[in-house]
Formats: sequence, C-alpha cells, structure tokens
Amino acid sequence: MVITGKTTKATKCAGFRRGLNQVRVGDYAQVREELMTALGVSNRNSLAAYASGRQEMKVTQAEAVEGVFNRFGVTSNIWGV
Repeated sequence: MVITGKTTKATKCAGFRRGLNQVRVGDYAQVREELMTALGVSNRNSLAAYASGRQEMKVTQAEAVEGVFNRFGVTSNIWGV
C-alpha cells in the first residue's frame, strides 16, 4: 500500500470562524452569548464545533448566525474557517 500526501479530516460545512475573527474585542463575549442562544447550545465546546464546521447547522440556525453578526457590524466574509 502506498500513501501519498497527508490525510486531512474533511469538514461537513463551512464554520463561522472568519466572522468571529472580525468581531471587536469589547463585543466578543456578548456575540458569543448571542450565538449560543441562536444555535441552541449551552456550552463553549458545542459553539466551537459549529464555529469550526465540525457540526452541521440547519438553515434557520445559519440565518440566525448571520443576524447576530449583522447586528455587530460584520456583514461580509462570515463563513469559513
């Protein structure tokens, strides 16, 4: 058996880590809390799974995430890790 190249773990969907990186430091805690509410999660590990794209979100959850980012001035380049 010949192994060529590195194997990488494929993500199910695009996360929103790029959007989180654009949030102002002073607003980060509030954005994180609103994202957790929008996604219906209660801990940071679950939020991290959605943010990195390891957990696939529903269409309604994706719309809610976009709404949270829009309220805090992040309107472009939200999706991606």
